[in-house]
Amino acid sequence: MNQKTKSILGWLSIFAISLIPVFLFFAFGSGLSGFQTFSYSLYTLGRIFALVGVTLFALNFVLSTRLRFLEEIFGGMDKVYLVHGIVGGTAFMLILAHPLFIVANLIPNNIVKAASYFIPGSVLSLDFGLIAIIGLISLIVITFFTRIKYNHWKFTHEFMGLVFAFAALHMLLARDSVAVDNIFYGYYPFISLVIAIGIGAFIYSLIVRKKFLRYAQYKIAGIQTSKDLIELDLEPVGKPILYKSGQFIFARFYSENVSKEPHPFSIASKSNSRVIKIIIKKSGDFTNLLEMIKEGDKVTLEGPYGRFNFRNFENKNQVWIAAGIGISPFLGMIEELKENPDYRVELFYTFSENKIFNQHYLKIIQETENLRFVPWNSRKRGHLKLKDITGSDMNLKDKEILICGPLAFKEEMIKRLKELRINKDKIHEEVFELK
Repeated sequence: MNQKTKSILGWLSIFAISLIPVFLFFAFGSGLSGFQTFSYSLYTLGRIFALVGVTLFALNFVLSTRLRFLEEIFGGMDKVYLVHGIVGGTAFMLILAHPLFIVANLIPNNIVKAASYFIPGSVLSLDFGLIAIIGLISLIVITFFTRIKYNHWKFTHEFMGLVFAFAALHMLLARDSVAVDNIFYGYYPFISLVIAIGIGAFIYSLIVRKKFLRYAQYKIAGIQTSKDLIELDLEPVGKPILYKSGQFIFARFYSENVSKEPHPFSIASKSNSRVIKIIIKKSGDFTNLLEMIKEGDKVTLEGPYGRFNFRNFENKNQVWIAAGIGISPFLGMIEELKENPDYRVELFYTFSENKIFNQHYLKIIQETENLRFVPWNSRKRGHLKLKDITGSDMNLKDKEILICGPLAFKEEMIKRLKELRINKDKIHEEVFELK
């Protein structure tokens, strides 16, 4: 089964699971009788939105567990996190729509009762629902509209479990027609199962994965720093991890100078190299502090994750496009191309200041006959555009295209590729963005 089919089946599974409460409502509940009037239709939709939203909320906790089978389904852990974002956003909108539709059915006939849904202290189950809604909105605002340190952002997201718990209490304690057989027979067993899955997955991510799983032990064996970059050599203490070039790991640094929150970094080494190289751009609170770590400091690695490797794709005629620090996952692949002469690769690398391509890589490029390297100094030549790549009448439709770089660069490049009617299945990107 190819990756596209697996991803489609993964999405269909999420869709099917989310519709289970809808099926139960029509098969064992009030069904179409809940849509007899416009007002009652709003009320019914509000209840259905809540059930589907909470089901997706629970599934989103499962998607955040980093379990291997999820990566296999969606084609890489970076893709899983994209699914996580979409599912989470959909759950949020449905849960937010729940009280709005419930209240809308009371207006204008019963304004007092409509207002009571938003006034704490009237009914305990409603208080729990109100707390859940306010908490969810607050966490969404923090995620998308504020700039806080990564470890603080990560800490706030641990409250998602608490928000889910309040939503669960609301749904379990509601005693009027919102939550009894008027919805469907077997409501309580179903919602209890959904709650158990959500809380179980949350506990796994928050406690089990952090406290009880054993991660590969490494130490910092080499540090090179410049104005904008930090290059680290990580040496195993014991058994090393096995990986492919282009994958990424979550690294947790044990130093008094930085937080111990794990962060994702692309691997810049060839496959299964004993010493793992990562190159980090100083771009935020955490990455700026990394220059304070020392050789010998302990590091634990979780992973590897991702499918960003040239040998994962059927077409052996490939174009690699990198911008700035986005060259990192390609560095290990460059070292392996010579050992894979049946591949034909053209690498376009745009930079404003080249501090990564040293004599080591230039020598490898000169010795690799199946690699054409096109350096692009953006200070002298302007921003790299797709027309600069296709200027020699290159037929990109016959090639596999791998892209890595800043988000704006990738989005613009992919947009132009789609305008050329390049099949999206031929375009592959590294999509993890470090906050």
